[in-house]
Amino acid sequence: MLGFPLPEFIMLVLGFGFLIFVHELGHFAVAKWVGIRCPQFAIGFGKAMFSWRKGIGIMRGSTEAEYERRCIEKLKADGINPAASGPHTGSARYDTDVVTEEHDSAYTGKQMFEVGDAMGLGETEYRLNYLPLGGYVKMLGQEDMDPNAKSDDPNAYNNKPIWARACVISAGVVMNMIFGAIFLAIAFLIGVEFPSATVGQVIPGMPAATTYADGHDGELAYLGLREGDLIKTVNGKEPEDFKDVAIAVALGSSEQTVELVIERRGLETPLTYHLKPERQKSGEKLLSAGFAAGPGLNVGSYSEAKGEIADWIRERYKAAPVAKRETTTAIRITEVNGEPIETYAEYRLAFDKAAGKSVQVTMKDPAGGGASKTFAVPSKPTLVRFADKPANLLGMVPAGKITLVAEESPAEEAKMQIGDILKRIGDVDWPKDTLAVAELIAEDPKKAHRIVVMRDGKEVDLGEVQPNNEGKLGIVVEPALDTPIVAGVLEGSAAALALDGAESFMPGTKIVEMGGKPLKDWAEIQATLLGVIESMEDIGAADSTPIISFKLELPVGQGSTTEEVEIPLSPEEIDALSAAGWSPEHSQFFPATDMTLLKAEGLGDALAIGMDKTGDFVMQTYITLLRLIQGNVKIYNLRGPVGIVSTGTQVAEQGFPYLLFFLGLISVNLAVINFLPIPIVDGGHMVFLAWEKITGSPPSEKVQVYSLYAGLAVIGFVFIATFYFDVMREISRFF
Repeated sequence: MLGFPLPEFIMLVLGFGFLIFVHELGHFAVAKWVGIRCPQFAIGFGKAMFSWRKGIGIMRGSTEAEYERRCIEKLKADGINPAASGPHTGSARYDTDVVTEEHDSAYTGKQMFEVGDAMGLGETEYRLNYLPLGGYVKMLGQEDMDPNAKSDDPNAYNNKPIWARACVISAGVVMNMIFGAIFLAIAFLIGVEFPSATVGQVIPGMPAATTYADGHDGELAYLGLREGDLIKTVNGKEPEDFKDVAIAVALGSSEQTVELVIERRGLETPLTYHLKPERQKSGEKLLSAGFAAGPGLNVGSYSEAKGEIADWIRERYKAAPVAKRETTTAIRITEVNGEPIETYAEYRLAFDKAAGKSVQVTMKDPAGGGASKTFAVPSKPTLVRFADKPANLLGMVPAGKITLVAEESPAEEAKMQIGDILKRIGDVDWPKDTLAVAELIAEDPKKAHRIVVMRDGKEVDLGEVQPNNEGKLGIVVEPALDTPIVAGVLEGSAAALALDGAESFMPGTKIVEMGGKPLKDWAEIQATLLGVIESMEDIGAADSTPIISFKLELPVGQGSTTEEVEIPLSPEEIDALSAAGWSPEHSQFFPATDMTLLKAEGLGDALAIGMDKTGDFVMQTYITLLRLIQGNVKIYNLRGPVGIVSTGTQVAEQGFPYLLFFLGLISVNLAVINFLPIPIVDGGHMVFLAWEKITGSPPSEKVQVYSLYAGLAVIGFVFIATFYFDVMREISRFF
């Protein structure tokens, strides 16, 4: 497949096979230690490619036939007759079985072992099989798929004391835990980067956007998380990175809140938010609070972006390609208005202080001689944000503009473009944002919708557009802040009350003037309104009710007409407007996700981190299983072999330490899953041993057989279900 990361795929498969191998090696080593006869130890599955046995040496294929041939020759030479029955066992399973494979003799396994040992032939065949995807060990008197398999040989598994069998059974899990910790230690010794515990994009309508900080109910300035917020603790624990925050939310309960203590720019006192997670409406459908990892000061540029900043960034990355750079050599914002900064919060604070004016932003390229340049970055208004309605000013909601078109999406096929203003989707005129579009499509995900956009001031009909299998068009819609078009007026707002039933603010209305001043965008509207409030405070007239006049251009038929309307600023509206802020305008460049490097200071520290992370992953796995039972995590959130390989390959593309981290995570998960009390896995065997210890005898063969079938049914169901969802997930990536 073109572009398929084959080297990473091979490394992942071999790494996964190695984890299974060390699991079986644990069983084998402890079995030998307690004196259990092990006829076979294999790397891989299927027929033997090569094998080695003491006294025989290396052979192509298996040494089993040669071992039996030599034993039989010796038995015949010594005049020993075949036994009709007797203690076991070589390649036969039961004591009464005879060894009839590959020859016509009726010698028993016991006879074969005795003469083989006497000749100095090794009891164990070490073999490399054709499918190197793990390994296995065969122990005398023990077979996972046959509870009835037993032996009278004193060196058989079933004849060893319970403590010895428990050690053998648990050894595989212990090995996975040890190697999981080792892989994690090596990964952190090299260094692994993860998104920092900061807040980035906040999804409208989700808990992160609709929850007030503790003690600030009703105060719009404290409504929801804000981009750049630094997460100090999650549920009372300091997170190392954003992964810790995401896991705490996803593995939380829909009946309980997640406590976040955050540090916000411009505030001296931390804020506490209690967010009640909600299930995502698409994608993995995990519990979510509705916010992503936050940006940092490293920057990049969109391929289609135009302007002085975009041209300079592309020129710098052309001289030193992104692929050859590390995080420390990325182009980075170093100063704002001539002052050095070190965090994204400081960067955002500069725009809050600029109150709508441009900010002088200095970018530096560490590569290629350390070139730097200063640009004027415009401010854009945040408008007034509410918990249950779109951002607006005085109730006037901006039209929605497409800011992202996903590759190979229905939107790309329909030739939607970044910058298009949505005029109509289906029967809805002037949808306001991504949430409005998502809710419209969610009503009937399989329905095609006619889409009309405004492009360069002209109406463009894109025809019927069919959402993809996930019910998405593949676009991000944000307020069109660069053009003062009103998509709608909120019921009960100042603008709606001023109209008194008139239709001046019909969808598509353009605000031309405000207080006699011509307007070109929503930034000027917000700045003018905030200027009115500031002037009132300066003259001590905060209790008065100023009236703001607007000149509007209404769409009428194929043309337009103008009209004037007056809107009073009530004390409630003034309080709301006071919460409106400013953010940087990133149409030419984007700040990359802020990353934090987790790196040990030495070998001892690396081992300590590895063991600590191992403990964390064990708890996370158990919590995941608990949430699966409770229903907060669904079976389609789990990953089977296909999903593990797909995800692991993507992780491995980031570099060797990330592959080690992933393998460490998988190793710990294998240990936990293997030790669950499910028949056929190690945990099930431990339950049977505990039963035998308590009652003095093992469970009946009937109980063991039925338990085996039940275990196979559970594992088979999970395998089939995860395989189905993994395949469907992979298919949805391409269609």
